[in-house]
Amino acid sequence: MQVIENLKKIKYNAVMGVAFAFMVLLPDYLYQAFLPNIHYLTDVLFIFVITVFGFFMSMTNLYVYILICVLFMGMQLIQLGHIAYFSRPINPLDIGKVFDEFSDVYNASISDLDDFWFVPFAAICPFLAMIIMRIMWRKRLYVSYIGLIAVVIFLGVKPERATRRGLHHFLPPETRYSMHNSINSFSFYLVRGFDHKSLEDIVPPDFYKSYTVEKLPESSDLVVLVMGESTSAAKMHLLNPEANPTTPQLDALAQNDDFIAATAVSAGVATHASLPLFFNMVKEPGNIRKLTSYTTNLFKLAKENGYTTYFYSAYDMKQTNLIGVPYIDNMATYESNRRKFGALKEDYLFDLFKQIDLKKGKHFVVLNFRSTHSPYEKCYEHHPEFNVFKPQDDSRYAEENAAYDNAVLYIDAVLAQIIRHIKSQKIPNAQFVFTSDHGEMLGIPDGKYGHNKLAAEVYAVPFILVGSPQLKNIDFKYISHNEISKIIARFLGYSVNNPNFTDDEFFVHGNNLFKDYEFIRLKRGENRTLKEYPLQTVSRYVEKKLKKGR
Repeated sequence: MQVIENLKKIKYNAVMGVAFAFMVLLPDYLYQAFLPNIHYLTDVLFIFVITVFGFFMSMTNLYVYILICVLFMGMQLIQLGHIAYFSRPINPLDIGKVFDEFSDVYNASISDLDDFWFVPFAAICPFLAMIIMRIMWRKRLYVSYIGLIAVVIFLGVKPERATRRGLHHFLPPETRYSMHNSINSFSFYLVRGFDHKSLEDIVPPDFYKSYTVEKLPESSDLVVLVMGESTSAAKMHLLNPEANPTTPQLDALAQNDDFIAATAVSAGVATHASLPLFFNMVKEPGNIRKLTSYTTNLFKLAKENGYTTYFYSAYDMKQTNLIGVPYIDNMATYESNRRKFGALKEDYLFDLFKQIDLKKGKHFVVLNFRSTHSPYEKCYEHHPEFNVFKPQDDSRYAEENAAYDNAVLYIDAVLAQIIRHIKSQKIPNAQFVFTSDHGEMLGIPDGKYGHNKLAAEVYAVPFILVGSPQLKNIDFKYISHNEISKIIARFLGYSVNNPNFTDDEFFVHGNNLFKDYEFIRLKRGENRTLKEYPLQTVSRYVEKKLKKGR
């Protein structure tokens, strides 16, 4: 009889689980109703996980339930308050400042309460409702130690992960639900946040000069940027004649007068560093204030000049951190349609691109590729016709390089489709740009693979420009990501000037932009050759500059 009675009660626990998930997501949508400066993409997996968590949470003691609700409420209040004030989610290192400067944060919050009164309302009311519901249903629910064990396991997963993974895994994408970001950020801060010094504490506020932006009289009607993933310039036959014939379609298109191709230098050696630097046009090491201000963000500039903006990504939403989400009109990431992205890869990106009416209005379209990221053989498995290059033996080197070359062969076909589709629209002054967030090591020269390493094999990426024949005679050898961003800004109708450095000096940044990181300084010499200076950290760089009086 007791078993039957417990089964009858569990249905109320299930309802509590669904209600908890609803209330966890509700603050985001209440917030958006008052201040729609952030986008949330549907994440079915997180909704399922938080529903299961709510189910087990309802099995715990009433006081435990209230404690967890208060914990979530506090995280949500801090998170939404930070979004309201700074227009971006809070990261693990920002949390430390909330507690270190609590008096200043409190006074600023009180003074701005007239503008952001809905923040405490959106953060507190849903969890108060769940506490009231739990109290009212206390006799209907099945309560067991199983619930407490499950809750402890759920709450311990992220802190445990923080003990063995770096900061960049816990940075908050602006398209992810605020509670998901809060769980990540607070977990990292709880475990390791005390050990990290923020770059804002290392780099003085006036260390770098401000950029200037000039509005130009003309702009292009269509600007399409394809941002590759782990695409190495050395593995594209278009840029390296000694490589396998991996780019037959781009090789053919290169014969056109408006086609330009060169090897470029990426801004970073990891996606979560390279993309924010690229889209915000930040060159110098440690300029985190510039990075988070969005003053020269490409999406922002496009919006201000009348463009409809798009970011379609075959990757997950983690790649959207600090790229300029508030200024993107249309977004899709892997989470938007796991089935189609999983099955079709970049083909689905092309399908989304073809759905845009390019002839009506001005458009800035960014397509973020996923192919050429390991495991490489998965990138083209839906197209067996691209399984052309075979490993010469069963060594890792042979297998990885053959699979990678096949993946490049696949994106060659997709890029050619995109270029031909743009040309078929016959839009005057349409521009197409292709580059990659970083390159890839494939066992040459020292047997290392992957990226996240400050090395030439990682920072050498492709650059393709189609649509500006007047630039054909310019020597683009070793063009930097920052210069590519400037070219795109000009297409969008702006000239952006950085007074801190000349174009012949640029940097390749390490993994974690929010803490003291290593970087490479590069300088172009005669015949546009590159001189690479020794690795150094931001703190050491700032210290030396300050001693020399900058």
